[in-house]
Amino acid sequence: MSEGKEKRFTRYTALIVIMLIIFASISARLFVLQILDGPVYKEKSNNKSIIEIPDAAPRGKILDKNGSVLASNDQTYILVYNQTDESDKYFFDTMSKVFDLLDKNGETQKDDFELKLNPFSFQFRGDDEETKRTLEIKFKTDRGLAYEIKKNLYKGKKGELTKAEKAKIDEELLKITPEETFKKLVKQYEIDDKKYSIDQQRRFMIIKDTLKMNSFSGYKPVIVANNIKKETAFKFFELLNEFHGIYVTTQPMRTYPNGEVASSILGYVSKIGSNNDKYTEKDYDVNTDCIGKSGIEAAFEDRLKGSKGGKIAKLNKQGRILEELGKRDPYPGQTVQLTIDKDVQAATEKALDDRMKYLREHPNAQEGSNTSNATRGAAVAIDVNTGAVIALASRPGFDPNAFAAPGGLSSELYKKYYPDINEFGREYIQRMGLMSYFSEQSEDDVLNKLFPIDKSVKGKTVRQDIHDVCPKPLFNYATQSRVPPGSTFKPMTAIAGLESKVITPDFGVDDQGFYDIGGGNIIPFKLDGANRWVDLTRAIERSSNPYFMEVGKLLRKYFDDDQLAKYAWKFGLGADPKSNVKPATGIEISEAFGQVFNSWSQKNQYAQTYLWKAMQELKCGEDDKGRKFTSIDLYDRSGDSDKVKNLKSDIKKQIQSAIKDGDKAFNKENYKSLINRLIQLDTEYNGKEISEKEINSIINYIYYRTVSDAYSQTKVGAPLYFASIGQGMDEFTPVQLANYIATIANGGTRYSVHLVDKFLDADGKLIEQVKPEVIGKTGVSAENIEAVKAGMAAVNERGTASQVFNGFSIKTAGKTGTASLNDQETFGRTDFAVYVGFAPLQNPKIAVCVMIFDGGQGAGSAYAARDIYEAYFNKLNNSSTVVSKANENN
Repeated sequence: MSEGKEKRFTRYTALIVIMLIIFASISARLFVLQILDGPVYKEKSNNKSIIEIPDAAPRGKILDKNGSVLASNDQTYILVYNQTDESDKYFFDTMSKVFDLLDKNGETQKDDFELKLNPFSFQFRGDDEETKRTLEIKFKTDRGLAYEIKKNLYKGKKGELTKAEKAKIDEELLKITPEETFKKLVKQYEIDDKKYSIDQQRRFMIIKDTLKMNSFSGYKPVIVANNIKKETAFKFFELLNEFHGIYVTTQPMRTYPNGEVASSILGYVSKIGSNNDKYTEKDYDVNTDCIGKSGIEAAFEDRLKGSKGGKIAKLNKQGRILEELGKRDPYPGQTVQLTIDKDVQAATEKALDDRMKYLREHPNAQEGSNTSNATRGAAVAIDVNTGAVIALASRPGFDPNAFAAPGGLSSELYKKYYPDINEFGREYIQRMGLMSYFSEQSEDDVLNKLFPIDKSVKGKTVRQDIHDVCPKPLFNYATQSRVPPGSTFKPMTAIAGLESKVITPDFGVDDQGFYDIGGGNIIPFKLDGANRWVDLTRAIERSSNPYFMEVGKLLRKYFDDDQLAKYAWKFGLGADPKSNVKPATGIEISEAFGQVFNSWSQKNQYAQTYLWKAMQELKCGEDDKGRKFTSIDLYDRSGDSDKVKNLKSDIKKQIQSAIKDGDKAFNKENYKSLINRLIQLDTEYNGKEISEKEINSIINYIYYRTVSDAYSQTKVGAPLYFASIGQGMDEFTPVQLANYIATIANGGTRYSVHLVDKFLDADGKLIEQVKPEVIGKTGVSAENIEAVKAGMAAVNERGTASQVFNGFSIKTAGKTGTASLNDQETFGRTDFAVYVGFAPLQNPKIAVCVMIFDGGQGAGSAYAARDIYEAYFNKLNNSSTVVSKANENN
């Protein structure tokens, strides 16, 4: 019994000891906090805090080949707001005074807030409507609007939402109008809509919204205004005590001293604007940092961006910096020196603008053409011996300063750079007089036909520019537009014919102004007329279609449909789709590489286009000959089960296989089985009796469309004949065409096209020199190259471009091209005017391609090429004179 008492006493004693230790520890900690560290915490109670303030690095410069600055940075004064508990109390009073002072001094508030007034609208920077839709959803989601919808639609739901449920939320988000969004944010940011005007509300909202977005990645100051004048900055310095949370500092801002010049090459920088892990991992602040969005700025973002700095600072309760505790200096990015010449580039852009202006002012000067909409064009000039780009222009251009400078993208510029297709479409229909092509139809009917509503963009009504008639300043027509080359392709056909030995330079054809492509189809060439007897030189000079279609026929007769393509690929006009070759010219900025006609691509193209046609006719239950059959729907529908989706997919794959391979890929029993299962499982056919006879009629239609029609089209020669004159499936970018001509000019060596000459560090010291890269040797004989050059020389001397180059001081060679679209007049289009050439004729230095959309006949674009030659050789001669004089003085 005494042992039990002893045990209980020991436990109790231990508990008392533990409690005494705990209370002693607490007392000691309180002594430290209240007595020893009291002054420190008293200071913190006065709302002083320690923060890190980022210091942006200057982006590396972009220079032309001669060292002229194309993109640089200006050190500018910026007005910043630091949020603290104390500055928050006076936010509206402080900001009202700040805005007044900014207005009095002619300054503008930093405004890249996408929600605009007058009228209420969103202005998201996207090249397509789907991108804008995504940005709108994200904008509203980040600001809590999606949470409200989720709470209403799926209240009490546990776990992750399904894909369909998320899509429903997105759909509901898009229904919230800009005005409704504005009112919700006014309420969310506690802005007094009775006390302040709507414009004042939005100004407060910009700051409040930036604070909210910044909070996702920790504390950061908000830039209220940047690029303010020195005088304004000093006034704010004098009055800082009146402005809680406001201070003035400096920051580099991207500038482009030449405005629009070389915008198609340089691209532009803009705020990242989204929570993108790719950039977060690279130490970017996705809410405030800018990145290259296109062109050289985007292609070499990692080299240009530099290393940001920052400082650790102590703030007082007004949000003002009291003391700098530490600092890390920013380091500028690398300098990128390009191969282009600024003056030749500017002359190239002017040449295009001047020619397009002339064409618009004289819309009916050319027979069979209406050039009223000659608003888009491209020109490329390449050094034939290195592949270096001398000039690359895309028109219309844009001013990259509008994106770099805060508030630079005004509402007017936004409409210009991101055109509203609905608004443009109505104006275009009236301006081009297109109502006359659609009798007894309303303007809305014509609008829906020419600019149909994009049904893939759910929740919004947006239109598509399916005929590519609207000028798009941010689209690079030189590198991203794949266009039929027209007759500029004929020198390529000549090379294939000569190298394949199906013709010689003396081979002749009686050009009677038409060509029989077989099957009773005779193609007339009314504009060209009959050239009578032509050999190779005269065929190129006069641009004889029958001559080159005959060459295509001979290539097919003695080889196959791909003989022309095999030679075109050597010159960079496409690439073998069955090879591992990356289809590219080598140019550093984004490009859309075009392809020459070839049997593999043709079959795949037909497989897609004829599938669409088959699906449409199957849904209608009637073919193009008026034959009727039972309707069947192969379109994917949102309510389809997985089994139904798979069945539809299997039927479509069967259809495509038959289009490619004909009878050997057509299995009637397979179709019968698949269609029967689809009818059983797809709820669309519930209650419908579809007999075996009806199913057979469906299968018979599929056979007709796939084997009798589509597959048989892959076996005729017409597509190759049209490809031989640069029509049909042939589509290339101006960069591809310029490099193909450069390859002819230098005797058959294809260089990688490049814009960058070298990389330098911030002190101008060389980091890397870019050397010319040979992609391949064509192996074409010198004799055959010279035979083609002779024909191209004749074009400029006495052929289709002779009027343009008559009296020109330098002997040149070239080829005009006029490429058409089917039924182009009904949607306001006319021919592409294309010219390619090189100069001088002997010892060539420069190759060019000029392309004007809706420019009419190809010879018209040669005027711009002549202006490019003048600018280039004048600059070259002046440089040579300077060098010669320098040598004489030495």
